[in-house]
Amino acid sequence: MRSLRFIQLFRMIFGPVENLDPRKIESMGLLAVKIAQMYAIRADLLGPEKTAKLNGFYEEATPMPAGEFLAEVKREAPPAFWEHLDHLEETPLAVASLGQVHRGRLKDGTEIVVKVLRKDHAAEFQRDVAAVKFLAKTSLFFYPPLQRLADPLGTLETIRRTTVTEMDLLAEASGTDEMIRLRDLGIDSLPHLKLLAFPRIYREFSSSSILVSEFVAAPTVRKLLKSKEFTYQNLLLLFRIHGYFLFFQGQFHGDFHPGNVFYDGQRFWFIDNANVETVPREFSRGLLAFMVALGEKRYDDAARAIEALSVRPLPQPQKFRDAFAKLYQNFGNKPVGEESLTMQMMQTIRMAVEEGLQFPEGAFPIIKSLMYLDGMAISCAPEKFLLEDVATYAKDFVTTAD
Repeated sequence: MRSLRFIQLFRMIFGPVENLDPRKIESMGLLAVKIAQMYAIRADLLGPEKTAKLNGFYEEATPMPAGEFLAEVKREAPPAFWEHLDHLEETPLAVASLGQVHRGRLKDGTEIVVKVLRKDHAAEFQRDVAAVKFLAKTSLFFYPPLQRLADPLGTLETIRRTTVTEMDLLAEASGTDEMIRLRDLGIDSLPHLKLLAFPRIYREFSSSSILVSEFVAAPTVRKLLKSKEFTYQNLLLLFRIHGYFLFFQGQFHGDFHPGNVFYDGQRFWFIDNANVETVPREFSRGLLAFMVALGEKRYDDAARAIEALSVRPLPQPQKFRDAFAKLYQNFGNKPVGEESLTMQMMQTIRMAVEEGLQFPEGAFPIIKSLMYLDGMAISCAPEKFLLEDVATYAKDFVTTAD
């Protein structure tokens, strides 16, 4: 029955847009929502109308009843929390697939937020993963090229790993500590990293199922994009900050959607830092070289940069370079609103895999992160040539690396 449910899910995702019902997907469970969220950035596969519907999962999850929320807090919060708590709102400030966040206040006047997990997810999620894994293996048996084109088992494992990490809220405290450490390593050479902040987490009030942290009095970038208050210069600054983690450290925020970034006009705040992704520096630097070459319209160099990312030499490199030249023959003359980097990158990856290129394991998170940045650029400045500015700011990372 579980397998049939996920067959229905994929039919809904890839079928007619009028059949795509986010509420029905939500009723299928946490794994279904996580899969839908993954496809919410794949406009190249689904088109903008479907991805707009799927993006609702980042904003419109159904909250748990107030009584259930309070019962969960009473069961999971340590005694120190109750000793210091002055007020806790019953209405959620934000709701996500794994849990929800409520605003509160400590007795010393400190404004806080309290994140609580839904307890019914863990066992159901693991059973659903097993069902989808069976489906993926069956699909690969009948169509082996699917492994190279989509890597369904690798993608499923990424979803499983990151979700299991998020199910332990103390992982967010550890991830935040690591992001702060990485930021501080680069501040001397890249002073704009001082504009990145992280909310304080109160470990003494937290557990694996409840997390108490500082309230950030700033809107999310998603909200600012919707109200047209997030400028292209804001975006470029965010790229410079996030790019340091992506391209120099090779360790970065693993879920960099605009709802996880706050901006108060002076500082950015990264939240939900449980998953700090890691990629080989050779891969992240090679991807940067690819983007710089595209921005400078050096397409042969861009092809060779992608080629160098393969874990083993291509059997016919010239064939790949010819296919790349054909794919990019009309690229680079239109602004980001008319020529999506996300769609171009996914077409490039598909073409490269078809020509025999094998990307290293764990490559998708950094590509996903760049897709989010591209989506932000389309929202705030569709008339800009993003890659040209990416090439300019790439000097930050080269200087730091040297």
